[in-house]
Amino acid sequence: MSTFKFNRLYIIESLQERLTGKELYDDLIKWQEYKYSELQTNYFPVENKTELFAIFDRIKKECQEQGCCPVLHFEMHGDSKLRGLVLNSNELVAWKELYVILREINFIVRNNLFLTLAVCHGAYLMQIANIHLPAPFYGFIGSFDEIYESDLYLRYNEFYAEFFSSFQIHLALERLHTANPDMPSTYRFINSEETFCTVYKNYIKKELSLEGKKRRAKQVIQERKETFMNRTQKRDFEKRFVKEIEKTKDKYYKEAYYTFFMINEYPENRERFLIPETFADFIKSPYFKD
Repeated sequence: MSTFKFNRLYIIESLQERLTGKELYDDLIKWQEYKYSELQTNYFPVENKTELFAIFDRIKKECQEQGCCPVLHFEMHGDSKLRGLVLNSNELVAWKELYVILREINFIVRNNLFLTLAVCHGAYLMQIANIHLPAPFYGFIGSFDEIYESDLYLRYNEFYAEFFSSFQIHLALERLHTANPDMPSTYRFINSEETFCTVYKNYIKKELSLEGKKRRAKQVIQERKETFMNRTQKRDFEKRFVKEIEKTKDKYYKEAYYTFFMINEYPENRERFLIPETFADFIKSPYFKD
């Protein structure tokens, strides 16, 4: 498993009822500053999108100017239709909106941004991942399901207690999963490697199958408004197009790999993220298996 670095932990909360984020901060998080001199923590209550994005802008500026490398913990509602976050103002923060600002922050911190989501359906953040752009996070913890305030407080308290003791994600995850024996854990840890592999596997199955290549050829014909004298000429074009896809698939795989993991800007990330660098190696690797 790859690792990440951090020197800040910020809790961002937008709740009206029990303030589980404030409880977590007061009971555990803020005291870690006394144990670790380089760590800074803060609690940010927000009411609406204006306040939320002002906090994001502040964090982004701190990353640029002060070397801030944050862990962000979100305590707010998730949209029941799985579209994003819901604030106290009842405003929806769509995953796409969140994705953009997280990607900007994560690029500054060299793919070290770690998120913990005390949010119903929070793991759906990964559903709009675009591997042709830099990754929006190093990794996150969240659930695809509905979660409950008493359970999430207990689990994240155990998670962070272990994390600030051992600094080992896998041990902290064990504590999170076993924190409440009365309720099965639905939380997942999803990192940028898993995100890349999931998206690229889906792309291979959908677009690089023979059927997918033919479908793409037909789309190109329509987009370019190509005309043919007869069916044979059209079939020849489709065959050439399919062959061209085969010839260029490694090129486009490498472009996605270098972009998503920011290899050109941060060459050290090649050693951190051990995803195969070529298409041929990827499809032979364990990463390609279901």
